[in-house]
Amino acid sequence: MKQENIPADSSVPSVPEKVAEEQPVVAASVEEKQVAWPDDLTVPEEAKEAFMQLAQKLQLSNPQIQQLVDLESRFSRQSAERQMQAAQQQQTQWAQEIQTFYGPKWEEEVSLAVRAADTFGGPELRTLLETTGLGNHPVIVRTFNEIGKRISEDVSSGGIPSVSTDKTFTEALYGNVTKGE
Repeated sequence: MKQENIPADSSVPSVPEKVAEEQPVVAASVEEKQVAWPDDLTVPEEAKEAFMQLAQKLQLSNPQIQQLVDLESRFSRQSAERQMQAAQQQQTQWAQEIQTFYGPKWEEEVSLAVRAADTFGGPELRTLLETTGLGNHPVIVRTFNEIGKRISEDVSSGGIPSVSTDKTFTEALYGNVTKGE
């Protein structure tokens, strides 16, 4: 192909000048970037550093970086809200299953399970079950209900253990053993 000599027109920029105009200004170093990380979300330091290094590599400006941080923050909050709603729905479903399982006596049966959990696990277990929502799980409620029933069988209606208390520990284990036999 034959090349023609075209006179240079000062109003039309040459190709290198045009490319130079379109390139973004070189980004500041990672340390110079100022980003407002959300206070209500926990972002690990290594994630922040990796993000900022990528932003520098991509030569993003501070406003562009902030827009990405804000976008991710919004998505993280929405995801956390969906997870909380799903957990609440699950706990409601479990509570309904317990009510159906025990029928009209469900309050009494759940109360028995709570007493057993308190007796054997104490406040730490109760806090764990309440904070995780597992206290409403049907398997947990049925398990502690059974434990409550079994410990209730060992206590008479007056609250006195059915085993005689006037026996010694050895007599309770081995029976009435006399020396010399």
